[in-house]
Amino acid sequence: MPAPTPKPRPPQDALPARLESLLESLTDRHLADRLERVHRAAAVAIDRLGHLSIAKYEPTSVETDGGADLSLWETMAPAIGDTLVGVNQLIAATHQEFPPPSRPTGLGDGGWAPPPASSDERLAQEVEAVLHAVAERLSKRVAELGQQMRRPEVVSDRWTLMAELQSFRADFRVRIGDLVYLTAAAFEDVRREDVVPGYANQVAARAALRAAAADLRRSLQGRLERAAKAEARARPALARQVAESLSAFVSLPASVALRTPQKHQVLELRTRLMETGAGPELASDVLPGLVEPYLAALEEQMEEVTRTWLVVHDRAVWATCGMKLEQADMHLTLGSRGAERVLAEAVDAAGALQGRSAPFDTFLRKARQEAGDGLEEAGARELLGRFRERLAALPFS
Repeated sequence: MPAPTPKPRPPQDALPARLESLLESLTDRHLADRLERVHRAAAVAIDRLGHLSIAKYEPTSVETDGGADLSLWETMAPAIGDTLVGVNQLIAATHQEFPPPSRPTGLGDGGWAPPPASSDERLAQEVEAVLHAVAERLSKRVAELGQQMRRPEVVSDRWTLMAELQSFRADFRVRIGDLVYLTAAAFEDVRREDVVPGYANQVAARAALRAAAADLRRSLQGRLERAAKAEARARPALARQVAESLSAFVSLPASVALRTPQKHQVLELRTRLMETGAGPELASDVLPGLVEPYLAALEEQMEEVTRTWLVVHDRAVWATCGMKLEQADMHLTLGSRGAERVLAEAVDAAGALQGRSAPFDTFLRKARQEAGDGLEEAGARELLGRFRERLAALPFS
């Protein structure tokens, strides 16, 4: 069987369908056309920031580069330049389509501006104010990035340089996303994920990272439990296995969403575990002393990911699962075999919540097995009841 043809990558300036329809609905076509050109420039900038993989520039060990080195700068210069190209093009497009006022007008400067003649004019002024403000802030951040890249303590260490670059790239994406979202929400009640280019992919990446982190936590906790029962001469092998689990974690596609300092933390722990596992024996407190602090840090990191990226996502998945369970209940009432299909769909959808709650993860693993084995009526009713209980117990705040 021939391999499936890869799906073509959309153009860099492609806009979400919801945003395109919103722009098409605007009665002020001159405003709509100018705003569309800015939005397309924003889409290009977001795409460049998202598809430029900086993973290839990241160190693979905890060793520093040992001092300022021209080769380090030469290696990183393309990534820094590519980071700025789309941002600068967006700033230029914004200034071209919506030229900033020659000087601000307002109280205290002797100027006076007439009030908007209509709601459309008020919205247009609001949009222009947002565009000018974001463009100004982006320009300042571009200058700040240039200054940071000249600091010896930054350019002398690859880890520090990567952390700074990643931080600026993330900040650029957030600010550009705010530009698109606010200038769209001025006209219609829209969701960020429906109008900001690439935002849905960013959310999905964080959900995948949270799920991978949950698997890693479960794996490491299991090895700690085995180490507690093992003899001293068996523990070095367990330390090496934990190191291998960490290596596998940072090699997953989901780990791209990890911040550079967090990857550094993983590699530091991996190095210490490999050193510890090289000896013939290991005391009972050594492995927990290394791994438990990291598990606590990883939990805090994923809680931050949830708060920052996944609150709306999780509520949407929660609502989808609730709808599916309602359908399954109706099928069971009617004696329809559709209950098995809908429950399996609900279990599959709930996978996007993995990592939100340890008890829910435990339920989900068992539910996947039950759904995979096939459900008779009694099993479907029992799974439906447990699913509802676990769904209701999820810690939404």
